[in-house]
Amino acid sequence: MDYHGNMVHLAIAETLKRLPHFRTLSDDVIAQVSACCRLRSYQAAETVFMEGQAAKSFFVVRAGGVRLYRLSATGREQVLNNLRPGQSFAEAALFNFGFFPASCAATGSPTELVEVLGQPFMELFKTDETIAAAMVGSLCQRLSVLIERLDELSTVSAGARLARHLLKLPIEGTTPPLELKLPLAKKDLAAHLSITPETLSRLFGRWRDRGLMETAGSTLRIFDVNTLEAIADGDGA
Repeated sequence: MDYHGNMVHLAIAETLKRLPHFRTLSDDVIAQVSACCRLRSYQAAETVFMEGQAAKSFFVVRAGGVRLYRLSATGREQVLNNLRPGQSFAEAALFNFGFFPASCAATGSPTELVEVLGQPFMELFKTDETIAAAMVGSLCQRLSVLIERLDELSTVSAGARLARHLLKLPIEGTTPPLELKLPLAKKDLAAHLSITPETLSRLFGRWRDRGLMETAGSTLRIFDVNTLEAIADGDGA
């Protein structure tokens, strides 16, 4: 293997080890899985795959991000999930459906994905019980997250959903004002939360007027974390 090939192999292995259920795999097993992978690069808004396309791989986000979405009969885009580095997706499509049940597009520029090729990976899956256990664990965790998200969308107000999302993001500082960066464009954030861009703008405007925060592009400065936490718990918006 030449120098470039070795660096790619190391980058893939490093990315796989960031997956929670792959962290327990031995270096030898990670190396075998890495041999089933390739690196793919995309620009923002570039399509990774389309709904209905044959699922022959699953993916891990190495850099940038992607959104999974479906289009309604009227062409309205419904975002199912936004994924960041260290997260995988499309495993269920590969194992169960045989086709992608949703579309995927890059949200960062550049976005780098590790593509795990289905055919060689399935051979490993069938012969190595540690890989099988890791994948079952990953799919169970994904199901739990999906149930939680569906419950949130059906029972939690738009303001509470936004507050919860913001509080999960990496925050800089320990005393107000605390600063955070929105990893998504505001229109994508609105779609992720299943609200309209207008509702998102109204919420940010209301919170700004109340002195909770101020926004400047993708940067938020939070002045009152306690009130934001109360909103996340459903105590007004």
